[in-house]
Amino acid sequence: MTDLPIPILPRAALERVLLRAAELHSASGDLPETMSEADLVALAQEVGISAIALKQALTEERIRVTVPEERGLAATIAGLALCTASRVVQGQAKAVLERIDREFRADENLTERRRFPDRIAWGARGGVAGALAGLSRFDGRGFPLTKADEVSATVIQVEPGRVHVRVEATLGARRAAAMRNGLLGVGGAALVTAVLAALSVFPLIALVTGAALALASSLTARRSYRRDVNAAQLAIEQSLDRLEFGESKKRGLLDQLLIADR
Repeated sequence: MTDLPIPILPRAALERVLLRAAELHSASGDLPETMSEADLVALAQEVGISAIALKQALTEERIRVTVPEERGLAATIAGLALCTASRVVQGQAKAVLERIDREFRADENLTERRRFPDRIAWGARGGVAGALAGLSRFDGRGFPLTKADEVSATVIQVEPGRVHVRVEATLGARRAAAMRNGLLGVGGAALVTAVLAALSVFPLIALVTGAALALASSLTARRSYRRDVNAAQLAIEQSLDRLEFGESKKRGLLDQLLIADR
């Protein structure tokens, strides 16, 4: 009998097969409720997963933070008030935290509020210095993190030369303002409806006009808030990108002078 050639799987197919095999194994009920890290390492070696990749996955699982799901009227209507992202990057905890501090002060117009051994919290930079920094931004990006109530970064050393970084920004006050603006718009729409009714305008027209104004006001307030949230989330992700892949932005002369003055 002639032996059949063993098929060679490309990387994309290999990833799909491994993922599907893991799903089937989990669904079969053969997966134990618990497993030691030593057994997990041995299992990974059997299927060709590198020890480095497994070690990083284990580290990220140990330090993973589960953010409780936010509920309530404000979260349902406007959206969540927390932006967060985390990454494992190269470096030493103290040096990485100091680098984030320098960047947030220089590039995000923030100022320190509280400092702990492994965590720093910032708020929007006020006063003349903050206003001048805002006027010096010509790229259209602005300072999205200044709209947050507080921005914080936590850096934990997970192993020599590698740290876990978690950055958070809360926009509770900004969301509350958006909710108030939406309610004011609804109140204004109700007033318009009442005025039109008092002027003997056809009731259906008055009602449709008021409803349209109320809906437009609510959607505008929500859209404005979501734009701020998305911009803050992007700023956080970009800060982690720079930590992981290096600085890619060149500063202009005005930026350098303003940074040197801080």
